Amino acid sequence: MQALSANYRLDCDFGTAVISCWKQGGSEPIYVCESHAKQLGCSREHGPEVRVIAARLDQTDVAQAPASSDAASSLADTNVEPAVTDPRAVPSQPALAIRSSVRDLTYGDSAKAMVDEVIWNMETGDYEVYRTALQQGKTPADAARAAGGQLAVIHRKITDYTLKLQSVLSESKRTINVEETIDKPLEQTMLEIISNGAMSDLEKDAFIQQLGTLQEWVKHGLQGDITALQAHRIMLAIGDRLNWGGSCAVSENVKPIYRVLYGRLKTAIRAAVPEAQNLHDRLTNLYAAKSDMDQTVFALRRSPAVCEGDGSHLSKVSVKNC
Repeated sequence: MQALSANYRLDCDFGTAVISCWKQGGSEPIYVCESHAKQLGCSREHGPEVRVIAARLDQTDVAQAPASSDAASSLADTNVEPAVTDPRAVPSQPALAIRSSVRDLTYGDSAKAMVDEVIWNMETGDYEVYRTALQQGKTPADAARAAGGQLAVIHRKITDYTLKLQSVLSESKRTINVEETIDKPLEQTMLEIISNGAMSDLEKDAFIQQLGTLQEWVKHGLQGDITALQAHRIMLAIGDRLNWGGSCAVSENVKPIYRVLYGRLKTAIRAAVPEAQNLHDRLTNLYAAKSDMDQTVFALRRSPAVCEGDGSHLSKVSVKNC
């Protein structure tokens, strides 16, 4: 499926992916605001009608994130699937979609999860119950179960797909070369930084130190080559740290390096266990949907999701409820 021209990207839906599916004859209806429903029209020859929803709340403009360094951008352009993002502000949103202005679809497509898992037409769940349960110390899964709706289904399906995927990956006897998959991309970036005449020695030292910390974090506890299941767990940790393509505290100049590592691991897993691809895609899309849902839940209070962790271990992404 090819991305539509920017002229057709209607921000009121669950991302341009759903719009694209609908334009090309997708089998599911889409939700749009009233003004865009008038633009699209109410009839089509090869699919369901447009359904109008009321806007839930407004979101102010968010500036586009600054560009990453030349060295990081150079590496990010190689051996990784391109991310589809839309930096424009979103004036009105449907039920799920208070999201950051830029989502990196490298880590999953929340719109596709809503369609594939047939949860786009469900109630979102009780956000206040969810927040209160978390404040009381309940796990996110238990809190989501109490809240019901999309919240509960997303968490339940994440658990289901995780168990199925782990079962498939654990059966594979093939291993993944750590040097090729993890070390080489980082070494290539270090060489590019060293030869970058636009950076000062202090900037180079700081960047290389960041890469060293990243390498130590990713390879923590690993010895020799890794199994597909181990590679999958590293991918989950990277996805968590990057908030599955949403807003997080990882600096912009380092994000492309994470993206390359994630892409290398994803490619290696697919080569080792091709039958796991569908499960992996569905799981990562659900994580992206969870990230969007969490951001929606807590944006209603104060702030979006942030990442935490000092890089010394495989830390998880959490949402701060201030």
